[in-house]
Amino acid sequence: MRLNLFGFLMPKEAAFIDLFGEQSRLVITAAIELKGLIDGEGRPEDRFAAIRRIEGEADEIAKQIFLAAGHTFNAPLDRENIFGLAHELDDIVDLIEETSKEIKRYEVRAFSEEMRVMAGAVSGSADLLHQAIPLLESVTREHQRIADLCAGVGRIEGEADVCFDEGLTRLRAQARAGEIDTLAYIDLKEIFEHLEDVVDKCDDVANLLQTITAKHV
Repeated sequence: MRLNLFGFLMPKEAAFIDLFGEQSRLVITAAIELKGLIDGEGRPEDRFAAIRRIEGEADEIAKQIFLAAGHTFNAPLDRENIFGLAHELDDIVDLIEETSKEIKRYEVRAFSEEMRVMAGAVSGSADLLHQAIPLLESVTREHQRIADLCAGVGRIEGEADVCFDEGLTRLRAQARAGEIDTLAYIDLKEIFEHLEDVVDKCDDVANLLQTITAKHV
């Protein structure tokens, strides 16, 4: 009896959804660590280390997906969408790690209310994405639920934009009043921008999920 080794090595269809689910789990875990860091919960050094570890794990999952997508001919989603979704989810974790690096680099330990709200927006968006990803396995039946969750991410992104503007306005006012120096203003502005980038990337993933879903309705 011949052993079909080639067929044995081919990923099962469900494996992609499982791997995306693992990516989304790492996204929400990293988001919770970032929120804890900005909320001042626990030791910052522990948060930095946890986010760094999560980023490494996320890179490994992304590599698995890229490799599998390049070697299977029976994927549940278009190959372009598989690569795109894996890349975008990995980008969220990368941006969270970059935000934590900025906080560590600039030795920021006090965060404004707007920053805490934006960190909450990252966590909230990550949670909705984590709920939506597994539904891809039954995308035709669950398309409305996926759309609702993605719309929720969009609403969070819109609220975070308002918070971002308010935070920068307050920051500029503090700089003009001499409450913070120029260097502190630049450092905090960069952190605000990184937080906005993370929320925006979550919205990008939600938009991609809606694009994928539309192909299966």
